[in-house]
Amino acid sequence: MDYFLENWGGFVGVLGLLASVGGLVYALLARRAAKSAEQAAREARQALSRNLSSVDIERAIELINRLKDLHRQRNWSHAIWVYQILRRTLSEIQASIPAELRQFRETIRDSIPQITDMEIKVNRSLSESAEPEDALEFDTTLNVVQQELETLQSNIMYLDDIGGS
Repeated sequence: MDYFLENWGGFVGVLGLLASVGGLVYALLARRAAKSAEQAAREARQALSRNLSSVDIERAIELINRLKDLHRQRNWSHAIWVYQILRRTLSEIQASIPAELRQFRETIRDSIPQITDMEIKVNRSLSESAEPEDALEFDTTLNVVQQELETLQSNIMYLDDIGGS
C-alpha cells in the first residue's frame, strides 16, 4: 500500500495515458463510422434519384406514345396539352440525370425545343384551321427522343445493377 501511495502520480499518469489512447481510438472509430454513414446516405440518395429518373423516363415514353396516337388521329387540340406535360417531364429528367450519365443531359436539353416547335406549329395550325406544318415529321422527331430516353433508361438500370452488386 505504501508503494501505491508513494507512486500514485505515476499510476494517474498511466491511467491518463490509457484514457487518452482510448479516446483517440474511439474518435477514430467514430470518424470511420461517420464516413461510412455519409457514404451510405450518398449511395441511397443516388439510388433514389436513379429510381425517380426511371419513373419520369417511363412517363415521358408513355407521353410520346400518346402524342403519336394523337397525331394519327389528328387530334391536335388534345396534343397541345400533352406537349406541355412532355416538355416539363423532359426538364425534370434532364435535372435528375445521374452524374455518371451526364452525356444524356445535352440530348434531353436539345429535345425540349423540338417539342416546343411542334407545339407552336400545332397552335398556329389550330388558329388557321389547317393541318400543322411538317406534321409528318413530328413522329420522326418523337421516335428519336423516345429512343434516347430508352437508352438512358437502360443505362440507369445498368447503374442500379452495378450499385447493387
